[in-house]
Amino acid sequence: MSDEVIKFLLKFKQITASGGIDLVPRSDTIATLNYLGYTKKNLEEILMGLSVTDYCRGPLPDKGRPGELWEFGKNIDGYEVYIKLKVVEAGSASIAKCISFHISTHPLKYPYKGSLQE
Repeated sequence: MSDEVIKFLLKFKQITASGGIDLVPRSDTIATLNYLGYTKKNLEEILMGLSVTDYCRGPLPDKGRPGELWEFGKNIDGYEVYIKLKVVEAGSASIAKCISFHISTHPLKYPYKGSLQE
C-alpha cells in the first residue's frame, strides 16, 4: 500500500512543480491559512514536503465526482493540520488540487508513521 502512496505523492508533486496547485477556496482552508499567516506559496512548500509518513487515508472515492481523494496530516506550528488532495485529469492535462487544508477537528491516524524509514 505504501507504494500507492508514494506513486500518488510523486505524481502530485510533479504536477505541482510544473503547474502549481489548484486550491479549493473553502472557508475553513482560508481561515487556517490566515490564522497561520501562510500564503499559497507556503502551502505549496508544505505539500511538496509531504511524505508517506504523513499519509492518513486513501484512495477514497470522491462523492459524485471522478477521481480519488487522499488524506494526509502534518504538524504545522504546533497544530495538526488535515490535508485532502486529489489529482484531476482534465483532457490531456492533470491538475493537482488541494481540497482541504485546515486544523484537524479530531486526532488523525498515520499508518506508516514510525513503520517506514524516511
